[in-house]
Amino acid sequence: MRKKFPYTMLYVEDERKIRQAYMRLLKNYFQHVWTAENGEEALELYHQNGPEIIIADILMPKIDGLQLIEHIRKNDFDTRVILLTAHSEKEKLLKAAELHISKYLIKPVKKKELLQAIELAGKQLEKIKGEILGFSNGCIFRVRSKRLLCQNHEVELTKNESIFLSILASDPEYYFSIEEISTLFYIRYDKDLSSNAVKALIKRLRKKIPGNFIENRFGYGYRLLLSAVLTPF
Repeated sequence: MRKKFPYTMLYVEDERKIRQAYMRLLKNYFQHVWTAENGEEALELYHQNGPEIIIADILMPKIDGLQLIEHIRKNDFDTRVILLTAHSEKEKLLKAAELHISKYLIKPVKKKELLQAIELAGKQLEKIKGEILGFSNGCIFRVRSKRLLCQNHEVELTKNESIFLSILASDPEYYFSIEEISTLFYIRYDKDLSSNAVKALIKRLRKKIPGNFIENRFGYGYRLLLSAVLTPF
């Protein structure tokens, strides 16, 4: 069984056959992969999906790879980037360094080289993400990216579910009352959820996620049942 990387991926390549070949490869290692045929389309997918790792060719129509990453770096220094090029050009290498590129690979890229570059990008991501909360049911919650993984498989969360877990994760030892959770939804995220809606959300989460991971203490409220707080790498 192939190792699945716990990250989301955007792969950008203007040549159709190469793009399709890479897509088949990457789907073996990632649960979520998006592809784009030019920098403009890639930028749209980036804003829609927020991929954690981007693999992009430098020479592309409409917006080239460096322009794409330059735009992303205006507000985002966390997304990891692996740039591919057919030539080793000093000026482009210097520009790539300025844009905090994880790796610069010369095409044609060998499978081993690509996977090593992805491993490197993953280690960088873990340092950026900070704490990982381990639940008593064996699942983990990545605080910064609001992603939940159980048995190395990502659990699909709705936006409200991820916000709820983020609220509880912000102070794991504290019991949050239903009223406090409802208020924090509004103050922090500008979302108006009634107390009944919060209760229904908790009920859905408990059905979706195996085992007990939310403690409810009468008269106090709700908190996460943690087994560990991990600092990656």
